[in-house]
Amino acid sequence: MEMIFQWVKSGLLFTIISSVIILLCPNKAYVKHINLILGLLFILVMIRPVMEMTGLDEKTYLSYINKYLKIEGSNELSKNSISLYEDSLALQLKAVLKDSGYEIQDIHVFVNSDASVEKVVIDFSEHAVGLEYLETYLYQTLGEEVKIIYEGG
Repeated sequence: MEMIFQWVKSGLLFTIISSVIILLCPNKAYVKHINLILGLLFILVMIRPVMEMTGLDEKTYLSYINKYLKIEGSNELSKNSISLYEDSLALQLKAVLKDSGYEIQDIHVFVNSDASVEKVVIDFSEHAVGLEYLETYLYQTLGEEVKIIYEGG
């Protein structure tokens, strides 16, 4: 029951904040664009608890992408699928790590033809601390031992 109250509370809070943002908009020509962005953000705010209850997380997403890109009748990925899989993993990892407070310039993920991640190269903008958390997260998300190379700062 507490989860439902928290869900409704976050929806109402977001609605109030978005209303204030629209009222403070200096040029009314941009209101429809701001409404579109706020509407998309509102959908994300409202879907998040549902995703948590159903167990949809990074691992589920990665396994779906992995299964989607496999060649029928084979456990191997095509070259285009490998490239798409690498890009998808890199984008997701970059977003998660930036949300966690890491200053990252770029991430490169290298995947084998059997869809296992060979190595992850992370280029930091500045000196990184707390890399143990990062290594634990990568191990839990990718589900295997991965060679991690830190570059930059």
